[in-house]
Amino acid sequence: MDKQTTEFEELEIEWIPEGEEQPGDKEIMVDLPASKVDKICKSKFGHTNWARMGAITPDELTRNPFEIDYDEGIIYFKNSTTV
Repeated sequence: MDKQTTEFEELEIEWIPEGEEQPGDKEIMVDLPASKVDKICKSKFGHTNWARMGAITPDELTRNPFEIDYDEGIIYFKNSTTV
């Protein structure tokens, strides 16, 4: 009978309290190309008014209803122009 060994990779997770981010922590990861996001937005809302989460401020969100895709980091605005 052979002995079976299982190896586990140890991950180190660094917890950073809110408000204490380091420079470079807010790196924007662009997975979907803009053309693909345009098509998704156009099919959902009939326009192409969207933004990546790292490129928008909370103040801008209060002026236009929106839907957030947290997996892709995209904010789809429900109106075609910001009010």
